[in-house]
Amino acid sequence: MVIQVREETIEQIERKLEEMSTTLNKINYLESVLKVTSFSFEIKRFLWSKLSELYEERKMFERAAKAMANKARIEVSFRDKIDSYITSAELFSRTGKVDDADEMFIRAGRDANTEQKAKIKLARKNIYLISAHELERKEKRAHAAKFYEKLIKMNLEEVEKSEIKKKLLSTYKALGLFREARLLEGIV
Repeated sequence: MVIQVREETIEQIERKLEEMSTTLNKINYLESVLKVTSFSFEIKRFLWSKLSELYEERKMFERAAKAMANKARIEVSFRDKIDSYITSAELFSRTGKVDDADEMFIRAGRDANTEQKAKIKLARKNIYLISAHELERKEKRAHAAKFYEKLIKMNLEEVEKSEIKKKLLSTYKALGLFREARLLEGIV
């Protein structure tokens, strides 16, 4: 269902959203507003941000991540662009999509200076660790293993690397991936 859009400013859009009672109606409305091509980038950034927020509220993390990635593409400042990409990566991680999250970190790194790259690396490590722990807690070991595999390839300190190696070994053994476990014991 396509909604006719008469609003022209962020304030008018916010008022219209306040009138709506359900999150799904708000999402449908914002998706219709995004189809209007005459809006400025400022309004589109607001729309993508709000849409991502509503998707996240409904636990639709993959859509929220895609919305945040779209917002990042039209950000003006590098800092905002990097923050949006990191948020998108975090949302992709919550769905277990490690490759999509990795892509968002790579995009964030393209526009970063040296200091920001260190921030991105730290955010990547922390997000992957949290995601892996959360997936293990939910007994989704195969997805957790993907995050541990990405972590073990990162340039980390030896203490962190050995801790991740232990977790990856136990995950491999729990999954019955004994060949991979033997390879990991020999390589790392």
